[in-house]
Amino acid sequence: MATLTIPYESLDPLTIGASDDESKISRESLELDVPDENLLAAIYPEEPAPVGNVTETARTALEAPVSGPRFSELLASASKVAIVIDNQFRPTPASKLLPAVLDAVEAAGKPAVLACANGKVFPMSESDIEQKIGKDNLARLERLGIPFHQNEPRNADAYTYIGVSSRGTPVWLLTVVAECDLKITIGQAQANHWGAGGGGKLILPGVVSDETVESNHCAFVPSPQTHYGAYGGPMRSDIDEVATMCGLQCTMNVLLDTRGRVIDCIFGAHPHAHRLAIERFNEIYAYEHPGEQADIAVCGVFAPTDHLFFHTGWGCMSADFVLRDGGTLIYTSPSPGVSTAVGDFPGLALMDLMKPYMPPTPANYERVLKDIHGRVIQMWAGCIWVPIYEVMTRKHLKLVTLEENLEMAADIGIDATTSLDEAFAEAMERHGPKAKVIVLPYARYQLPANMVRMDAEPLRFPHEALT
Repeated sequence: MATLTIPYESLDPLTIGASDDESKISRESLELDVPDENLLAAIYPEEPAPVGNVTETARTALEAPVSGPRFSELLASASKVAIVIDNQFRPTPASKLLPAVLDAVEAAGKPAVLACANGKVFPMSESDIEQKIGKDNLARLERLGIPFHQNEPRNADAYTYIGVSSRGTPVWLLTVVAECDLKITIGQAQANHWGAGGGGKLILPGVVSDETVESNHCAFVPSPQTHYGAYGGPMRSDIDEVATMCGLQCTMNVLLDTRGRVIDCIFGAHPHAHRLAIERFNEIYAYEHPGEQADIAVCGVFAPTDHLFFHTGWGCMSADFVLRDGGTLIYTSPSPGVSTAVGDFPGLALMDLMKPYMPPTPANYERVLKDIHGRVIQMWAGCIWVPIYEVMTRKHLKLVTLEENLEMAADIGIDATTSLDEAFAEAMERHGPKAKVIVLPYARYQLPANMVRMDAEPLRFPHEALT
C-alpha cells in the first residue's frame, strides 16, 4: 500500500515568495492510500534549489542575456521604456525583480512607465499594488516620475491601433506602452493549457484592448492544437506574433518551484528568452508517460496558486493526457474564494458560466462552440471553463473542495465532495478492483514529455496520445 501526499493549498499568491522565511508559509495537504497493484505512477518532480538573492539574480540576468543585447545596451539607444509586470493573480515576485530593472533605468537616465498586464481582469487595488510592487519601489517610482498604469480594455481612447496579425487578430495596444520604444515584460514562465505562460503573454492579453483579447481567445481557445505544452500551437504563436508587432524587445521570466520560490531567472530577446525558459521548465516538470492510460487520475493543487477553481483547475487539461476517456479525474482544490476591491468572489466563481450547458455532453459542447462563434460567450472568461468543460464531456470530474463550495457546485452540476477518501473509493467502485491510478500532486505544472510541442504542429487529438 502506497501512502501518498496530495497538496491541498490556496495561499495568497501575493504573499508567496514575499518572505524568505519558510516557517511563515503554512503547507496544507491530504493523504491517500493506493494499493500497490493499482498504482500506475505517482509523479513527484525533482526541483533545483532556489536562488539565494532574487534581486541580485535578476541584476545578473539583465547583463547576461541568453540571447540579444544586454539590458544596459538596449537602454542606451532607447528614448522611453515600458516595464510591464503581471497582475495580482500571478505569483511573480515583482517587488524583488523591479529594483534591478529600475536601477538600470535610473542609471541610463531614461524616462519610463510601469504597466500592469491585467488584461480583462479587474485592476489591482491599492493594497494589491503595494503587495505586488512593494512600498520601496512605489516610493522610488514617485521619486523618478515613473507613472503606474493598468489595462483598461473597454476604454477605446486608451489604445493605439497596431495592425492585424497573420492569423487575423486585430491589435490595439495600450497607448502608454505603445509610446515607448523599449518594452520589457517581467513574468513567470510555465507550461499551461494555452501552450505557455509568460513572455509575450504580458502583451496579449496583458495590455491590449477587449477586441484584441476576444479575437485571439475566440479563434484559438477551442482548437485541439491549443493544449498544455503546445508552444507551437496557434494561440501561443499568435500571442508571440502580436507581441512582436507591438515592439516587445526583451523579457525577464522567472521559474517558480512548487513552494513559490525563484529557481531561475532568464532574460533576453523576445521570443527566444521565453522559449528557453519554457524549455528549462519542461526539463524539471515534464515527465515520462507511464505507457498506458490510467482509469483514475488524482490531482493536487499547490501554492503559489489562487483562491478560485477558475485558476487552480488548469491541471484538468494536463491530466487529460494520461487519463483514458471514461475515466475519473479527482481534482483536489480547496478554492476558498477571494475578497477584492470590486467585491467578493466564491471559490467556483466564473465556473457557473458552464451551467447553461450542463450536463457536459458532446451535443452540449456543440452549443458551446456555436455560442463562441456568435459571441454569446466572452472568451476571456471562457478561456478556462471551456477547456475544462470539453474534458468533462469525455471524463468524469470529481472535485474535492471545501464544504462552502458544495452548494454552488451542485447548482452548476459539478460533482463535488469534501473527502478525498470518499472520492477515491467511489472511483474504485466505478472502475473495478484492477483500476489503474496515476497521481499528479502538482498537476498545474506537470505534463507528459511526449506532449511538449515547441515547434512541430501539435497532435490533432492530443487526448488520444499514449506515448
